[in-house]
Amino acid sequence: MRSFLYSLGFAWAAVSPLGAQVSSLDSSLHRHVADYTRLYTRDSLPKWRELFLPTFTSASTRADSGVSVRRLDEFYAAQERGFATATRMGERLENVRIERRGRMATVWADFVYWSDDDGRRGRLVLTAIFQREGWRFHSLMFSYYD
Repeated sequence: MRSFLYSLGFAWAAVSPLGAQVSSLDSSLHRHVADYTRLYTRDSLPKWRELFLPTFTSASTRADSGVSVRRLDEFYAAQERGFATATRMGERLENVRIERRGRMATVWADFVYWSDDDGRRGRLVLTAIFQREGWRFHSLMFSYYD
């Protein structure tokens, strides 16, 4: 986790010294991105769900070259099923790049996902938006490396 936050600090694509509001948005965005993997555990999964807008959409490539699209409820249910059956499950982000433009942001990263003894690598992009309650993820696209 510490190395993730350290690399995250150097991956900032759009840091601006425009005052406290910018600094506050930047630090809260960093925390939100860190929470994406920190809260991705069996015990904290309900808290993890709060990182996403109710209208969140996930899209991923399939082995047959098709695309799988899921809304938040479907996406979250898949995570619940995974944690219910796996002894050990998690995700780690690497090579994280964040670009914030005002109250919108994109997060590009390589990821390592594991479930029990199986691990897979891929790449993802998250979009985030800032609202009254703070940052929320709007969408996720991801693909496993072939």
